[in-house]
Amino acid sequence: MKAKRLLLISICILTLVSESFGQGLSNIPGAFPEAGFGVRPSGMGEAYAALSDDANAFLTNPAGLLLGLRPSFTANYAELFGLVPSSYLGLLYPLAKNYSIGGGFLYIGDDALSEYTFGVSFAYTPPNLPIGESEIYFDQMSFGITIKGRWASFGNNRDGGVNRVTGSGQGFGIDLGYILYVNQNLSLGLVIRDLINTFRWDSSVSGDYSEGVPATLRLGGAYNLDGLTLAFDLRKSLHDDTANRIYIGVEKMILEMVVLRAGFSNNLGTDDLNRRWTFGMGLVRGVFENYAVGINAAYRVGNIENFLRFGLDFSWGKPKQRPEGRVY
Repeated sequence: MKAKRLLLISICILTLVSESFGQGLSNIPGAFPEAGFGVRPSGMGEAYAALSDDANAFLTNPAGLLLGLRPSFTANYAELFGLVPSSYLGLLYPLAKNYSIGGGFLYIGDDALSEYTFGVSFAYTPPNLPIGESEIYFDQMSFGITIKGRWASFGNNRDGGVNRVTGSGQGFGIDLGYILYVNQNLSLGLVIRDLINTFRWDSSVSGDYSEGVPATLRLGGAYNLDGLTLAFDLRKSLHDDTANRIYIGVEKMILEMVVLRAGFSNNLGTDDLNRRWTFGMGLVRGVFENYAVGINAAYRVGNIENFLRFGLDFSWGKPKQRPEGRVY
């Protein structure tokens, strides 16, 4: 009965989210695309909606903040298409057994077009709710929210000529996340990015105008068994002009300090598969008592471009104890 109630709640959340979107707007982003992923998620093919238990949660699923066992910080860098710099700084900080905070700063671009995203995330699990002789087990769930500001500038490249288009923009977005911690091995996740958002441009040609960043919906699952993690994500299309996309990832720790990762993603139901393979590796080592440093790298092979993303992770403090099959 308990498992059925948890599943029913999860299905209700998914139904409410899915039905809140129409099919009239494009879901192909002209700015602020899903290009900024951390090294660990990238190495796992971006299949991360049901994990997100580290400082990458700001980008992947804010509900995952509550699954982090201790404070952590991450920094990474890549050059998209071998030309466009991309960097990310992220933080996870547990405040209590049932709520955590985090944040992130993402930069993508160059003088021709620069995009900045900065914001904070919060994850919370309410107390269990008694209903008659039974109860709703919220201690197996995590709810998260990210509030982010966005800024952009373009046309600052002098080689564009005197007639180049210049301008800037600013706006905000709100992401919502949910994770169901089924048991100590299995978790299910849902995240909707940019559920509420707006962005206003100021262009030297078009003047002031506003547009939104198309929302995206992801569903995911992750299963861990004896140090082997398998993850699966589905990016559900919300509009007619975009395709569903699957993400599959695997992670395995060996020798107590070496982590190997691999992943795959592919569009569904379209001639343009946009297939990508990823491979990753991490080295994690404790430097002092309750301190650890990790060095990570991920390489992505795609139809259009191949690139390497690398970064550093740092965690500190005594890990919190989490009961088996519970968020807290």
